[in-house]
Amino acid sequence: MINRLIENKKLDGKISGITSKSYAHRAIFCAALARGESILEIDNLSKDIEASLNVVESLGVKISREGSKIHIEAPQEFNKKSLIDVGESGSTLRFILPILGALGIEAEVIRRGSLVTRTNSVYFDLFPNHGVYITEEGEKILIRGKLTNYNFELPGNISSQFVTGLLLAAGGIGQDCTIKLTTETESKPYIDMTIDVMDKFGVKVLEDKNIYSSKGRFIGQDYIVEKDWSNALFFLASGVEVIGLNKLSIQGDKEALRYFNELGLENISENSYKFIKRNDAKEKIIIDAKNIPDTIPILSVLCGLYGKEIEVINIERLKLKESDRVESTIEMLERLGVKVSLKGDSFSFRGVGKFNSCKINSFNDHRIAMSASIAAGFAKGPIEIVDSECVEKSYREFYKDLASLGGENYVL
Repeated sequence: MINRLIENKKLDGKISGITSKSYAHRAIFCAALARGESILEIDNLSKDIEASLNVVESLGVKISREGSKIHIEAPQEFNKKSLIDVGESGSTLRFILPILGALGIEAEVIRRGSLVTRTNSVYFDLFPNHGVYITEEGEKILIRGKLTNYNFELPGNISSQFVTGLLLAAGGIGQDCTIKLTTETESKPYIDMTIDVMDKFGVKVLEDKNIYSSKGRFIGQDYIVEKDWSNALFFLASGVEVIGLNKLSIQGDKEALRYFNELGLENISENSYKFIKRNDAKEKIIIDAKNIPDTIPILSVLCGLYGKEIEVINIERLKLKESDRVESTIEMLERLGVKVSLKGDSFSFRGVGKFNSCKINSFNDHRIAMSASIAAGFAKGPIEIVDSECVEKSYREFYKDLASLGGENYVL
């Protein structure tokens, strides 16, 4: 475990956004299952993106790298038995499990860190009724058999990743598929991203209220993975200009800009994004975490700085992330000097204008570590981050980029 000290220095400058982890995962699996070679352009390889590349390679997929270009081609025959290590990547795990079932691959799937305790109950309930045996043994998930009957019913309020996994599996073997969600959908923008990527690889997904249906098989493509709004928000919150972001992106976390505006921040860049504080914050801001759970730590920091009365609602699913993100976000805020009230499915607080110099536990959650690092620029003194290297899960060069923008930081 590595701790890091972040000096209370104001950030300034310009930086390019990094590759979207969510889009990269989806493109990697589409390419790995497609007929013909695909060439993906991915600028930054986080630990999670590496996990997806390693997983498909363990199935026999051919991968070669040429700078930022990754050549991916499915084998004539996939390996029939495989040992798979998904690291701590929830997306990798939840996408590969139904793909293994679709391909009829017998596998031991190794999970690490907090991923061992994150739920996969949807698959454990669903697969036995569709021809696939699945069980857990400690950090391993054991799976064998071949998926049958691609008419699925499952809850939509646990994770959208289960929907994505099933759609990718069907598109990988050219199997018509229907998914009926029995509850309201959480994090729907992530399903929209899946539909977008699948369309680029030749598979159409139709949506009718709570039913998704797909038809077709993936075809190899040249595909440039767009920049990531989730990670851009950290530097945007600090006042840094971030370039290369897709203004028309359907990434759900772009919705966070609405709350930037409600806090009185204004974009002053014509062709990119750079926010400065120009107006008073709204008297009360209600942040709905339902579809943007990954933005809550950095939005909480920004609101803890500039907000008047803040309420974060629909927080139940935050407990199912890399950390219990309700607990870790509240602890971060309180150490920064923000008093928080937790009531049922929401928590509330008021901004303090300046943060305490303090020590913050990341709970091995990359978004807590990065949010706390940005908070240091608005603090009375330095902030120490416990287990800072967890940022590599999504942003391997975060602390290098932070330093390039004036954010002095040191390993302790």
